[in-house]
Amino acid sequence: MPDLMPRYLTAFHPKRLPHRFVDVLIIGGGLAGLRAAIEIDRSLSVLVVTKDQLRQSNSIFAQGGIAGVIDPDDRFEDHVADTISAGGGLCDPAVVEMVVREAPQRIQELIDWGTKFDQDAGELALGREGGHSHHRIVHAQGDSTGREVMRAVIDWTARLPHVTTWENSFTLDLLTDDEGCRGAIVAGGPAGLAMVWARQTILCTGGAGQLYRETSNPEVATGDGLAIAWRAGAELRDMEFMQFHPTMLYIAGSARTLVTEAVRGEGAHLVDKNGLRFMGDFDPRLELAPRDIVSRAIVLQSLATS
Repeated sequence: MPDLMPRYLTAFHPKRLPHRFVDVLIIGGGLAGLRAAIEIDRSLSVLVVTKDQLRQSNSIFAQGGIAGVIDPDDRFEDHVADTISAGGGLCDPAVVEMVVREAPQRIQELIDWGTKFDQDAGELALGREGGHSHHRIVHAQGDSTGREVMRAVIDWTARLPHVTTWENSFTLDLLTDDEGCRGAIVAGGPAGLAMVWARQTILCTGGAGQLYRETSNPEVATGDGLAIAWRAGAELRDMEFMQFHPTMLYIAGSARTLVTEAVRGEGAHLVDKNGLRFMGDFDPRLELAPRDIVSRAIVLQSLATS
């Protein structure tokens, strides 16, 4: 049966649109997108397209910190073990090992680019969050880590002459042929609607966005990149894995506000409507158990006391 849906999500005529040619097109201006732009060889032209302003990406709103073996008393092996345990045995050990061992270097890289993490007596202040057996979380301005990291990364990226950024520019679709992706159709850039041709296209468009009714995600996080990629023929996999936070301030009729995990790391307790601290019934790590365990415990305790 023939496909009755048009291939592209908007009508256009190639001869009537402006064309832009770059070596690398990056769709998404959050931390992943800008970090990719920084890494690309400076002899190549890079265009970063973001649907809002750079300072309004979902990365800006990240409250939690960055984990790394910084304390001399901490060990890479312990961080690896904590991560695999928190992942319920589903992690790729080789990837975990690589990420954990590179973490201190990447944290220093952010500092070199201008990020000002919180300090204690001249040293990085280290917090603790769920799933970690040691204090190894660096934060910035308390619970504004994402905002500070993005400030520094945005400023650093702006210094790179080979990187151009289009803000308020929405990616409507990917340009593809039988051999792969060739760029994208972008609306809202300097030329309005344009065809951007690239040797390589990198999608850094975030995840689930507003999939669930109750979410602490900002409105800018819509996960539309997943839809665009799927419509263009990309294979989406492991969609059941998404980052989430167990705790959120819920006031009927008001905006939802994330209660950062660092609060529990500093000793906050979870209690039910009767004032009972209940995490001891679910996990010996109490409030510092991994997120999935804490979330299930909250749901089960809420059902039991409703």
